[in-house]
Amino acid sequence: MTQIVESGMSMNDRTAVLRRRSWSVIFGIAVVGLGAGMLLAVVKVTSMNGFRTGWQGIPVYLVIAGLIGRIVNCKVVLRKDALTVINPLRTHTLPKSVIESAAPGEDGGLEVTLSGGRTVPVFAYGGSFIDHFRGTSGAAAETINRWLRTGSEPDGSSAGAAVSWTRCRLADLSVLSGVLLAGGGALWMALTGG
Repeated sequence: MTQIVESGMSMNDRTAVLRRRSWSVIFGIAVVGLGAGMLLAVVKVTSMNGFRTGWQGIPVYLVIAGLIGRIVNCKVVLRKDALTVINPLRTHTLPKSVIESAAPGEDGGLEVTLSGGRTVPVFAYGGSFIDHFRGTSGAAAETINRWLRTGSEPDGSSAGAAVSWTRCRLADLSVLSGVLLAGGGALWMALTGG
């Protein structure tokens, strides 16, 4: 688990980011490995069948890299009065006043329990095989519960939990580029015949 405190903020307003340290390493290895594999495949297929067939690996790579990027972007952000859970598709902004606790669920994944019994799963701590040995979901839950007990008491006047679509610019740009390249390439192939 990594905890980053952003600089330039007072101690009372600091922001902590919780995420698995290994995901950035896995992302780097996957993107470089897939990129090298894609490049070799494009060269090999192009040398045998021409670029008309060889280019098709490029959009596949861009889409896969974008999907992996969305997963790696998952994290928990602890601010003064709110906790933000960033999952691959949805972002949950939870005021301190509606959070009861955080704990690993039955599957080992981290869950944030809200007043009323509703739970928000945290994809960044999804209960991996390694987590059973390292206990990263439990450590993240302890950090969140400690955060809940510190600072000012919630006044109860905060708005409820807010849910929005997760934005991940680079990952979304990669997926969009892959889709546009595939569409443009299909159009090019249709127009040039063959």
